[in-house]
This record gives sequence, structure tokens and C-alpha cells, in this order.
Amino acid sequence: MDHVDCIVAGAGVVGLAIAREMAQRGMDTLILEAENAIGTGISSRNSEVIHAGIHYPAGSLKARLCVAGRERLYRYCQERAVPHARCGKLIVATNAGQEPVLASILANASACGAGNLTPLTAA
Repeated sequence: MDHVDCIVAGAGVVGLAIAREMAQRGMDTLILEAENAIGTGISSRNSEVIHAGIHYPAGSLKARLCVAGRERLYRYCQERAVPHARCGKLIVATNAGQEPVLASILANASACGAGNLTPLTAA
């Protein structure tokens, strides 16, 4: 190979996504990876959680990107039949003193546009 159009450093999730995009645009793409196999660096430490963005300040860039990214990722998975579970998040107050904190989290989640919020109370 005497010439490549694009060199991507790292064969993790982001590097592979970038390389795929470049290749689909018709660019000869070379991926360089320090590890022995793809996806074995930082990408392998992923918690596999799709973050809701509810713990960031309402209106912050991180909150906006989490909410928008979550919806885009679910849509991407659905359009391509990628198996996934939209299982939600359960946040529990274990005593009465934590209930105001729980109410604050709920209010912030709502302000961030997290959607589908269902507060539950003990019976």
C-alpha cells in the first residue's frame, strides 16, 4: 500500500466508527491499533449503559448531548435490528431523608428532557 487517504489511530468503538465512515465515503483507510485485537482497549471497559443525562445540570451541553444521543442511539439500533433493551433506570430512596434528593433528581431529569419519568412511592 503506497498511499492511503485516511489513517485512524485506535480500533476502539470511536476509531472503528470513524474508519467505517471514511471507507464508506470512498477513502482508502488504514486503522492503527496498539493492542493485539480490536476493541480491547478503553472500549472494552464500557459499562454498556445508555446514559439518560439526568444527573447533569439542565441545559448543560452534557445533558443535552446525553438526551439527544440516547434517542439517536435507540433509533439507530431499531433501524438496524441491533438487539438492545430499553430497560429504564430505577433510582430508590432507602429512607425518608433521601426523598428530597430523589425529588430533586426527578425535577432535574424532567428539566433535562429525559422523558418517561414515573415516580413511585412505597405502598
